[in-house]
Amino acid sequence: MNRICMLTMFLFLLVSCGNRNAGKEQRETTASLEKQGASVETFAADYRPPAGIKYQPTIVRTGAKTINVAAALKHVRALKANEIGTPMLYPTGVEALCIFGSPLLKVENKWVLQAIEGLYLLDDKYKAVRQLVRNDVEMESEDGKNISLNLKRFLYDAGYDASLRQLRASYGGKSRRFIANLSWDELLASTDTCTPDQLTDLLPQPAKGKFYTIEGGYFSPERFSSRVYTFGTKGDTLCLFTVNDAEDYVPVGDYRSAERDGQVYVYGGKPRFLLGYDDTVYELEDASTLKAVWKLDFGDLKRPTGKYVVESLSRNLGDYWFINSFMETDRYVIMGLSEGHDCPSNRESNKVKLYTLVYDKQTAECFSLPPAKNKEGHPDYPQIPFTHQGKSLNDHLSGVVDGIPYFLTYGKKLKEQLAGVPEAEALGEKETVIVMVEQ
Repeated sequence: MNRICMLTMFLFLLVSCGNRNAGKEQRETTASLEKQGASVETFAADYRPPAGIKYQPTIVRTGAKTINVAAALKHVRALKANEIGTPMLYPTGVEALCIFGSPLLKVENKWVLQAIEGLYLLDDKYKAVRQLVRNDVEMESEDGKNISLNLKRFLYDAGYDASLRQLRASYGGKSRRFIANLSWDELLASTDTCTPDQLTDLLPQPAKGKFYTIEGGYFSPERFSSRVYTFGTKGDTLCLFTVNDAEDYVPVGDYRSAERDGQVYVYGGKPRFLLGYDDTVYELEDASTLKAVWKLDFGDLKRPTGKYVVESLSRNLGDYWFINSFMETDRYVIMGLSEGHDCPSNRESNKVKLYTLVYDKQTAECFSLPPAKNKEGHPDYPQIPFTHQGKSLNDHLSGVVDGIPYFLTYGKKLKEQLAGVPEAEALGEKETVIVMVEQ
């Protein structure tokens, strides 16, 4: 979102431990993921999770469907407007700055919108009911366009644990990062908005990567490695997966961050992930089982290793291919690829080529969209074309939730794109609008 200038960046930390074996019966038990962690408790500031790894990993590498990336890049065709679905506008009724990952979260039969200001409860039509959590942030706007942010204490990257009926989120304090657990039932029952002072169930987050909520705990792909950990609610390490034989690539000094965090999303209620510099999408079946679901075939195209990318800023990445986004809907897989490192300086100097690939699950057709440029004539990712009320509606997808792609935008932008459409004219200039791409 081009009107936002961040003053505070995020540090993501997670836990790593040693290893020990467990039998098949124990591994099957982990499907319930340690539900004894349901009680709310306060962790001491010097709390350290139990050491050791409980379960032996199982990785099923067979049975993945292959997407031929190399062939798709040669098969170029344009999508018809609304070919992948029809955009439906849902005004939220609030002005919220949504810049964290995929900010729309489904919780049972309700929706939660994640924003800089906090968490908002939405009804079944995506209209804001009330604010559930208020972050401690300061916002300033000197020119009426760019907004400077000072994030003091805030929740972000929330996920829902249905087994314990908890929202689990990263919590940024003044000097440390924590994992916060919030009772969904208590949030709904409360008539007051929760503030950082009311957060008591804070698990210190001292480890090496971003975390994602699963039932009874969370999982973390470790940065700069091929390792993935699963954890219980007390930070206890359940399992360690090593998904490939790539060597660690801890950077020294400045480095280029292409693909560093990989891609993580939920499909069919199960978390799926693609590690940086890997070509296989895995599904986390339970705390100790991974299953390969997609295999990306680049053919003779060059894919870099993480070590090659971060070891030296002088290395040429111009003829290497990077996976910069990966989304899966009920019907399609949509990827954003770059030939060369995608960064602002490379775009401005036209030293990178950007591609959008689409794979149709029903027909098995895989193709790339025609190349695109922005208003300044620099490379841009080709957009999926949409129209609404006969007017062109252009934006990059924000994510996929419940199998449906969506993007977030604001009233002012929709008023400009959909000039003369009463539905758009009625929007507030700064109102956050969710556009669901429905079949």
